[in-house]
Amino acid sequence: MDKPIPTTAEQLQTLLQDFDKGTLPAIEQAAEAGDAEAQFKLGALYANGKGVAQDSKQAMHWLRAAAKQGWVAAMTLLGWCHARGEGFPLDPGKSHHYYSAAAEQGDPDAMCALGDLYQHGAGGIEPNPQAMLYWYQQAAQQGHPKAQYMLGTLLASGQGVTQNDEAAFQWLTLAIINGSEAAQKELAMLSARTDGDTLQAWKDNMLATMQPSH
Repeated sequence: MDKPIPTTAEQLQTLLQDFDKGTLPAIEQAAEAGDAEAQFKLGALYANGKGVAQDSKQAMHWLRAAAKQGWVAAMTLLGWCHARGEGFPLDPGKSHHYYSAAAEQGDPDAMCALGDLYQHGAGGIEPNPQAMLYWYQQAAQQGHPKAQYMLGTLLASGQGVTQNDEAAFQWLTLAIINGSEAAQKELAMLSARTDGDTLQAWKDNMLATMQPSH
């Protein structure tokens, strides 16, 4: 089985933690020569001011170059930049464009970001409960902890979706397993309003579904 491609957040974390300024000339040379991974790295370095002075124009230039070549993490990072502003052009429409492109290529970070965008709406992007739920589910099924937390929270409250406490319990539990601290509080509240026998049945059902099939 092929090793899964790291998510955008994982690629960024690795790049920023392990970056050695001595490698910058090689990254710049490779980016100039058209290497998409190097273009992503250079754009990310400029976006974060790591090893170079923070420069949103240079960040956009190199990230767009990588995105044009299909580098998924560059698409997602461009979506984040346009969604947050903070020195970058605030443009929900472009954010949606890049998130969608990356999500279609399978990046769970972009899928979750699309879920966020469709939940609240912004700048011409209307809230869309169905699309929100779809993209949260897509990301959650890939083990994305925030998407699992959001899905569990929505299912527990019935906000925009049909309330389903057992499904909420399962997604919140998975979110906690994958490191979501926010899910712990939500699961505690759900458990507090559920009787012990029902909770045990949910746990048993969840364990049964997680057992490997023979």
